[in-house]
Amino acid sequence: MVKMVRQEIGVVIICFVAAIQDLLNNLEDKIMSVKHMRAVKTVVGSLSMLLLLAACAPEAIPPPVDTVGTVAAQLASVMLTQTVAAYSPTPPPATSTPMVTETPTPEPTPEVTKRPEVTGYSPCYAGPGPSYPLISNISDTKKVELIGIGSVSGWYVIKNPYFNSPCWIEAEDLKIFSDMDLSVYPTVTP
Repeated sequence: MVKMVRQEIGVVIICFVAAIQDLLNNLEDKIMSVKHMRAVKTVVGSLSMLLLLAACAPEAIPPPVDTVGTVAAQLASVMLTQTVAAYSPTPPPATSTPMVTETPTPEPTPEVTKRPEVTGYSPCYAGPGPSYPLISNISDTKKVELIGIGSVSGWYVIKNPYFNSPCWIEAEDLKIFSDMDLSVYPTVTP
């Protein structure tokens, strides 16, 4: 678009120069001497050439836009706006200080003296037996949390110490201590 406008301006200038030169040629015979006419023609020709060069000159290249800087400035502006919006100059309402009352300390609950312990390098399955997917193998002497008694005889459900999920371990791979009351644990079905 800009290029087309410049070309049109150049054509207009050329027509204007040609019209002035025709006018000067007509006036040369009638009014002015040849010496003065040549000076006028030189000046008009020089001005015409300058106008033509200005019209045909390449367009100015705008300076490059600093995209990163612009985005950073916009982000900073948004952050400052949000910070100002979040600030509330109103003081919080006055509250009364509660009176200190004594809270009775609960007595500690007795913990199970011992947790079951894995004997040997034992597999732990998603259900009772190797027909279920193997979840992990548990290291020898690893203490575990008992979740329940398996509905299938000879199996316990424990909390896998590596994945914190339930898994089934064979009774022969788990050392249950005599002071544990197994009657408090639920029966778990696969």
